[in-house]
Amino acid sequence: IAAAAIFATANAHMIMESPVPYSVDKLDNGPISAAQFPCKSQNGFTISTMNQMAVGEKQTLSFKGSAVHGGGSCQLSVTTDMEPTANSVFKVIKSIEGGCPGIDSPEVFDFELPASIPNGQATFAWTWFSKLSGAPELYMNCAPIEVTGGASDDSAFNELPDMFVANIASTSCKSQTSKAIKFPNPGAVLQKGSDGADIVDPTGDCGATGTTPVEPSSSAGGEASAVPTSAAPGQPSATASPPAIPSNGGGVFAPGASSAAPVVPSAAPIQSTSTTLVTVTAAPTVPAPAEPTAPAATGSPSTPSAGGSGTCTENGAIVCNGPTQFGLCNNGNVVWQAVAAGTTCVDGSISKRGYNGRIARPRWSSRRVV
Repeated sequence: IAAAAIFATANAHMIMESPVPYSVDKLDNGPISAAQFPCKSQNGFTISTMNQMAVGEKQTLSFKGSAVHGGGSCQLSVTTDMEPTANSVFKVIKSIEGGCPGIDSPEVFDFELPASIPNGQATFAWTWFSKLSGAPELYMNCAPIEVTGGASDDSAFNELPDMFVANIASTSCKSQTSKAIKFPNPGAVLQKGSDGADIVDPTGDCGATGTTPVEPSSSAGGEASAVPTSAAPGQPSATASPPAIPSNGGGVFAPGASSAAPVVPSAAPIQSTSTTLVTVTAAPTVPAPAEPTAPAATGSPSTPSAGGSGTCTENGAIVCNGPTQFGLCNNGNVVWQAVAAGTTCVDGSISKRGYNGRIARPRWSSRRVV
């Protein structure tokens, strides 16, 4: 009599009836162990019925048995593997928190396959975390399905949350006694049962990724990615690196300056206003670069006063104002400044001042860096 009572109680546990499971003639109705995970795999994956499912059409989840254990929480998931293993990834399509598979007797639940499910054959899974078991339990049945009207690839499918796993020996994550589990990431479709006050978070190390995914990220928030923006014309980029200084000390110098730091032209074009730099002949003391001046352009100057300004035509060229003053043509304008000691401005070039009244031949002509 005792054995019969135990057998009757065991047979009262729930088995998924629709969709029709794999190896339905061998399927027992007890909770699943870590060794049987997933899908009661020890029974094999014999297909007696291929369940046809069109994306967006109403499908039915139903059960046989009577011991609903006061309900609990269920998830409906899909993997593209036809014979799932412990390494298979199940993606959640619907979560039911509380009242599943029923509170007093089994109920029938509706669901739909989302458009992200790829076309072709796949495996549907029902998982149940019972509420009133003597110990935390996980029930799981799987069924073969053939999907139509779905996606042509798995890119959107892979973005769905992973199936939640708890109450088996391979994880310390457990449901609380006499409580229905609140899923860390229930997915886009969540149905609440009538026993909402008894829906609580699981205990233990349930993880933040993998079988217990993180909360989905918001499309309207989050941290901005560090993508550099283009600098406005004439302004340096905020992320630009300074030019390297050649090891031989070479470079281009502006005359009449107070320091000798070389400026090295960049090999790549820079989106900014052009700046003209000139090379002058070496003197016993190296001239230092002048304070940066606005970009300029060449031509014949008007008649300026000393220390004043004039006009020019060739942008970027050196314009002489007698032998002792020069300027850089900047968009039709030129501002005069004194040449460096020991140099003179002649015919658009700055050269070393000649001895005994003679002008030395220029060694370098003007050069413009853009």
